[in-house]
Amino acid sequence: MKSVTMISWDFDPFYVRGGSAYATRRLADQLTALGIETRVLLPDRGNSFAGGATSLLKPTPVTTRADFRDAARVLQCAEFCRAAVPLVEQIQATSGSDAVIAHGDEGAMFFVMRNGSGSSAPTVFWLHSLYDPSLAPLSPEQRRLLSSQSLLASAVMKADIVVTSQGILKDAEDLEWPGRLNELQQALVNASSENRVLTVESVGCLPEIAKHPAERNSNSNLDSLSSLPSPYVLFPCRPSIDKGRGIFDAFAERLKSHGIACVAVQRPGAAKLQRPTRDGVRWLPWLGQDELLIAMRNATCTVMPSLTEGFGLAAAESIRAGVRTLYHEVGGHHDLDGQPHAQKVPLTRTERERLYRLWLELVDTDPDSSSVWSRHESSLQRLVGNWVEAIRRVVHQQIDGAPGTGLNDTQLAKERWANKLCDRIAAGATHESH
Repeated sequence: MKSVTMISWDFDPFYVRGGSAYATRRLADQLTALGIETRVLLPDRGNSFAGGATSLLKPTPVTTRADFRDAARVLQCAEFCRAAVPLVEQIQATSGSDAVIAHGDEGAMFFVMRNGSGSSAPTVFWLHSLYDPSLAPLSPEQRRLLSSQSLLASAVMKADIVVTSQGILKDAEDLEWPGRLNELQQALVNASSENRVLTVESVGCLPEIAKHPAERNSNSNLDSLSSLPSPYVLFPCRPSIDKGRGIFDAFAERLKSHGIACVAVQRPGAAKLQRPTRDGVRWLPWLGQDELLIAMRNATCTVMPSLTEGFGLAAAESIRAGVRTLYHEVGGHHDLDGQPHAQKVPLTRTERERLYRLWLELVDTDPDSSSVWSRHESSLQRLVGNWVEAIRRVVHQQIDGAPGTGLNDTQLAKERWANKLCDRIAAGATHESH
């Protein structure tokens, strides 16, 4: 494979909303390390991409109509995809591309709008999360292009290869997903039966571990880190409900009486908390990657009480850093079982189903709505209690959290996303040639 074209809404360092920005960048870097020219089509937000461009990595701005800049998010993404379609066709006609990869719900409309294109390059839909936005803001014409009432399901149906985690596929096969998530579930199961699914795990997308501690500078948060109470547990994800903010708040309140502090990181640029918090949470400013590593290694453990996970990248990074990592099995977290430093908090099948129902309600209203969480909190009290007991045991056992990976470079290299994708595309080409 010589070249690929990506359609991505997020891409570190130009626009970072969450883990998908880092994951997409790491995939692109892995591809270029294999000598593959990688064009990444990004929304033109006035950023200069010159600093991220290399001879093989080519961030490419996609100009969208100005009247969509303040529209609903799904409309902005649809406009981005509409503008990307002719650009990809131009690339195919002039330079060629051995694969076209669309990332997440933001790129899903690309496949829908490109239906009927005569391109011979395989299409890859990278399912980073189960965020499946409401179609209500779309026009009737746009909705008629979809194969179902689920945007993600429509993209899964049209892609030649669907990339997701084994954990997401496991939940799709084991549970009955609620509402329109059921359409995505059926699309994933059908794609798997048709041998169109490639599963990759978070360990295949991990960055190199920093060999040197963060250097002090005028913007350093090291003073904040040095003043943290001991012992403390760290919630290293962005503080949103889908990442388990409600569960975290609930067990932080209980742990306060046991003398165990719970520490979380605010959103980037947040001068103060964006909403009231319960007692028991100590807040840090947004941290750089080196600073976050220090915060994790100084913690007794990190906690990952997510409602849903695509790949569980944050948990895998914590484990890779040699930090005791507590999680419960949902989506991409299934693959953590047996990993060094990973400790599973008990989660019943019924509780996992409740998390999916809560997730769908959040998607249909506001993915960061505390009021939605409050309606479900009483049904998850047993799970909150399991978290309290698991954290207390870790603190009281004084488990050694010294750095150490348990995963060697050879293991990680075998799991790299780019290698697996190239192998899959090559296998598909060989199969087709027969």
